[in-house]
Amino acid sequence: MSKVERRGAPGFFRWVFQDWATNKGYRDSQLVLVGFRLAQWAHQHWGAIGYVHAGIYRLWMSLFVGVELPPECQIGPRLRIFHPHGIVLNPAVVMGSDCVLRQNVTIGNIVRRDGTEKGVASVGTGVEFGAGCVVVGPIHVGDYARIAALSLVFESVPERGVMRGNPARLVRIDDPEPPHDAAVPPAGAIGTE
Repeated sequence: MSKVERRGAPGFFRWVFQDWATNKGYRDSQLVLVGFRLAQWAHQHWGAIGYVHAGIYRLWMSLFVGVELPPECQIGPRLRIFHPHGIVLNPAVVMGSDCVLRQNVTIGNIVRRDGTEKGVASVGTGVEFGAGCVVVGPIHVGDYARIAALSLVFESVPERGVMRGNPARLVRIDDPEPPHDAAVPPAGAIGTE
């Protein structure tokens, strides 16, 4: 059972409908997420048939859609994707609910010259990733953090921290109270001061 399921995750259809509603108006994102949730569910519940389905999904998504959301990823509900192209997540990624991914985001690991891996980034709730950002290594991105476009993040990000640059640096920590009427930081908020 995944960490997401142990936290009392809702059933498959509820997650699909939540993702669908969160991405209203972005039909391509909605379809990518339906495919991801089905492969994720199949991988966790259908045994050998699920592994075959997940393999076909992975091949289709990487070759024809240009997105790598492996079914092994543990991603919470209401994932929002703007422009689902060039997104690459390592299979070991653990991500909370209400996160935002934009085009060309990479969340992965660092591989040493000898081929060993240092570890994979984990992500909290309500995190927003700007276009083209890269988050790698055994780090944690805290709840409601924001990563600016084209940033390269090698170190952990505190809760509500805003990272910008290459290599990324912490530019500020946002107010402790998230907006009461929105679970996700407002679109376009990255890089504003």
